[in-house]
Amino acid sequence: MCKYYNGTYNVYNVNKNYSLNITDEGFNHISKNILQKKNYLNNVNSINMIGFYQQDAIFLLHKKEIIEYIISHPDHYILTDGINSGDRNYQKFFMKNIITTPDEFIKKYKIVLHLRLEDFIKHNLFIKKERILQLLEKLIKNKTIDNQLVIVLNKPKKIQEFNYINSIIQLLKNNNIEIILESNDVLTDYYILKEAEILISSNSTLCWGASFFSEKLKELYFPEYKLSSNQTFKQPIENTIYY
Repeated sequence: MCKYYNGTYNVYNVNKNYSLNITDEGFNHISKNILQKKNYLNNVNSINMIGFYQQDAIFLLHKKEIIEYIISHPDHYILTDGINSGDRNYQKFFMKNIITTPDEFIKKYKIVLHLRLEDFIKHNLFIKKERILQLLEKLIKNKTIDNQLVIVLNKPKKIQEFNYINSIIQLLKNNNIEIILESNDVLTDYYILKEAEILISSNSTLCWGASFFSEKLKELYFPEYKLSSNQTFKQPIENTIYY
């Protein structure tokens, strides 16, 4: 948006009066106009980005420009709504650290599985374990997974989470696959996903971002889901395989 409309990016200011609020539907409409080389916004002094904007076509087409923009604006940051959503324990991350893995980072693995459970179980947004197990069986059979699998997840707390994870662990043990569990701060887990060569993605924005900004990722296994007209981010990299 800044590139196309010569804008200046600022973190949300609750006291500011914005000319326009852009929802997911609005961003989708703007994206289609940009892709068709049409202008859309005129005489708008300030806009408030209030959606998720999970659109692959517009981002993939402009990946190079997005990265260049971030590099040229090293002071830009994102502010979360909490360590746990809405708890106001805000976390601040500079975008320059999102796109660049530190040289000293050592938790680098070949194949990584990301699990997004927690509140996703509560809201029935998690991927059914049968889909994960079926994919893992396939990858073990064709030797994609040979001797080790790293699982990145938030530390489980509920019985449903433990049961879900234990089913996966049992399958791996039965096939003599070494299991490494990684539950770290969000940035460390993000780097682990970003540095993988093969990534089995969850339905998680963290995973999408790690895939999109990765320079190491060769294969991405991405959960198949019903397309929404306003959220269609299904192809973070060219070699995306759906399960």
